[in-house]
Amino acid sequence: TVTQIVASVPLRAVSLNDLERWSAFGARVRVGPGSRFDSPEVIIQLVSLIAVFGVVAFFFLGQGRGRPGGGKFAPTPPDRHLTLASVGGAREAQADLRDVIAYLKDPSRFDAMGAKCPKGVLLVGPPGTGKTLLARAVAGEAGCPMIVAAGSDFNEMYVGVGARRVRQLAKQAREQAPCIVFIDEFDSLGGRRGRPNRSGEEEVTLNQLLVEMDGMEGSEGIVWMAATNRDDMLDAAIRRPGRFDRVVEVPLPSAPDRLEILRIHAQKCPLADDVDLERLSLLTVGHSGADLANLLNEAAIIAVQGDSSAINAWHIEQARDKILLGRVRAGVIVTPAERRLIALHEAGHAIVGLVACPDDKLHKVTIEPRGRSLGAAHFAPEADRHLYPRYYLEGIIAKALGGRAAELVFLGPDYVTSGAGGDLVQATNIARRMVAEFGMSTEVGLVSADAAAQGGALSGGLQSQIDAAVRALTGVQAARAEAIIREHHSAVNALADALVERDVLSADEVHEIAATFGVMPAVRSAA
Repeated sequence: TVTQIVASVPLRAVSLNDLERWSAFGARVRVGPGSRFDSPEVIIQLVSLIAVFGVVAFFFLGQGRGRPGGGKFAPTPPDRHLTLASVGGAREAQADLRDVIAYLKDPSRFDAMGAKCPKGVLLVGPPGTGKTLLARAVAGEAGCPMIVAAGSDFNEMYVGVGARRVRQLAKQAREQAPCIVFIDEFDSLGGRRGRPNRSGEEEVTLNQLLVEMDGMEGSEGIVWMAATNRDDMLDAAIRRPGRFDRVVEVPLPSAPDRLEILRIHAQKCPLADDVDLERLSLLTVGHSGADLANLLNEAAIIAVQGDSSAINAWHIEQARDKILLGRVRAGVIVTPAERRLIALHEAGHAIVGLVACPDDKLHKVTIEPRGRSLGAAHFAPEADRHLYPRYYLEGIIAKALGGRAAELVFLGPDYVTSGAGGDLVQATNIARRMVAEFGMSTEVGLVSADAAAQGGALSGGLQSQIDAAVRALTGVQAARAEAIIREHHSAVNALADALVERDVLSADEVHEIAATFGVMPAVRSAA
């Protein structure tokens, strides 16, 4: 039996040698032009095109299906247990928000008097001060829903998407009125127009927001609230009457506010009798409400790890050190020579700080590796400070350079180390602000470099003057720190010995050693 093979192949797929070889085996071959879809190149192109269309369809369809920032902005029902009374501190901010609550509860009272409630409220303050919490408290006390968005929700690479999302947000607000529309990180949306790094799509989105706010009547019962810590970056049109015309400052809490915040958070924690919240409020200058909550939470974690039934003062002290100085890195191996050098460096910071910057209170000195540093001399202000005199800033610079000064005096210029890198950054930043922002340089004069740069008037000559004044200022304070180290050479040496022996010295232990060698704070002449 003979089997005959019949095959049809496209012309482009065979050669003359192939035809001769197949014919020798008795095969009948029909050769034709073939289909254009038989080409592998065409198939690959078709698959690629289908994949591109699929990706584009996924993104565009996904934007209308409830993805973050895509479709409807879901309203959040009010938390009636959260009111302004349950928010610690920020009394002035709370007072500014009372009439907003009254308006949301009964807009008709304002309409009857012909009064217009602020359509937009801009909450301005450092991170962690409770801006979002205040907005939630306003919604909770007013008993109205809150629609939450972030400034970045409106930034997209596709043209028109941001403006469409603004329209969706406004539509949702009208459906939920009376309500609050809250936009967090507002500087992402409301940034100043015309900046070089700002795209046209972002400006279209901002314009749409302003149009929506202008189109809403005061009687609709909608209050726009936004939060930012960069109000200097916002467009001027945002604060026009009828838009975000009420600016509410939410500053860092004062000592009484910190005590109130600590007491609120302490209600959830069992505290031992040795915990003094009033003293803790005085030791936490510059801490935000979020920082204080984190402090007690870290103390609670340490207490749990130690199988304690309550949080005691030692737990809080350890939590504070962990937050301010970093976690102890027990795995870091330091040679005896490096250990002695680190002790000299930190002793230099401590002694120069005691002499040149007596306004700040010493907390502790340690040569334990913590965070990114191998040691620390931690000082903290004794009270809230709102103004910074020149002598104080100069003392901060001298203290920052005290570690390098100790290395220079004890080891010589050839043996100074890279450990002063962070100190130089701190000293340079403070000196530059003194010269270019605070007008504290007679050589440069009363000039704001930031204002000059924004106005295009910061010349190369002025920048050179600023750089020279910064170098001169840090040079003077470096010489001052070196003179203090030489004068109190024995005290620095004794303090370094104690650090090598004990790793950590409390403020009382440092003061005791310093007093033994007659270290006294610098005396300032009366102004």
